[in-house]
Amino acid sequence: MSQRKELYEFRFENNDAANRIYVRFFNAFNSPQEIEVSEELYRELEQINRSINRMHLSEKRHNEYRDLSEEEQAERGAAVVISAEEAVITILLSEQLREAFLQLPATQARRFLLVHIFGYSYREIACKEGCSVDAVKKSLVAAKKKLQRILPDWVPETPSKSTSE
Repeated sequence: MSQRKELYEFRFENNDAANRIYVRFFNAFNSPQEIEVSEELYRELEQINRSINRMHLSEKRHNEYRDLSEEEQAERGAAVVISAEEAVITILLSEQLREAFLQLPATQARRFLLVHIFGYSYREIACKEGCSVDAVKKSLVAAKKKLQRILPDWVPETPSKSTSE
């Protein structure tokens, strides 16, 4: 990437009588020029320089994001844009899941979510609900079987234990 050339630069002259500020630049004929400016105009030009530099930095960051993968963008906190097709599929799948969970008894649905979404252990659920760990396990097995029937492509079947074990 080429380095940006400044349109003008400042020169300061400090003597006992006064402090002078000069602006050096190239005119339309590419000929170097220098003029003295007031302190007020100098401050305005410096403000413009800061704004331009912020704009260039922002543009640079934006371009860097375009070169990153979606995962890297997400790690940096960039908004992830999904296509309309992905959005529709997500909505449809969410609706299917919601409908499936509505078909479960409330206890089974709650326990399934506590284990698989919130990471609770069977023992924690049993303590929380005042029941045995075995009751929690049976409830989760029943919930999984129902979900396998409702959403066969989503919920893998649990391999059955062979009789030789």
